[in-house]
Amino acid sequence: MGSDASPLSLTQPPDDEALDPLSASGRVLAAIYEMQDAEALYRARLRRRLAVSASELATVQYLARLGSRGLEARVIDVAAHLGVTTGAASIIVTRLAARGYITKRPDPRDGRGQHLDLTRVVRDAVASAAGTGSLIAMTRVAALSDRESRRMVALLSGITTGFVSGAPPEV
Repeated sequence: MGSDASPLSLTQPPDDEALDPLSASGRVLAAIYEMQDAEALYRARLRRRLAVSASELATVQYLARLGSRGLEARVIDVAAHLGVTTGAASIIVTRLAARGYITKRPDPRDGRGQHLDLTRVVRDAVASAAGTGSLIAMTRVAALSDRESRRMVALLSGITTGFVSGAPPEV
């Protein structure tokens, strides 16, 4: 966009330049779409390997992401992530635990709560389904400068906000 370009409207479709695959913004959009397609293929591979439902897969991926950052989750956290009740999340976690995909251990701060961990089998399946893609992504992210990191975070945050708040709630 030039300096005299109008700001991006969230209610109007983007101008033709943004959709032109040869423009800078068109190439960014194409890369985002390619990333979304790759994520869909990754999810399909992982779902086939584990033979799980969509909600079980979302739970496995959520726990894997938290685990990779040294964070823990409880059933209530899974419920919030999936947008379901704690009862529904508890059923999902129980099914995964029965298959040997999740272990539960007592929360030391709350005698009733339990921390959830993926088993080695599932962690290996997640890594195998990702192949070398995860390592390549981490290597590229680690190589970003501070300025590039800030720009990337701003871009991804904006895209995420669009997905989170983009559609009105269903009635």
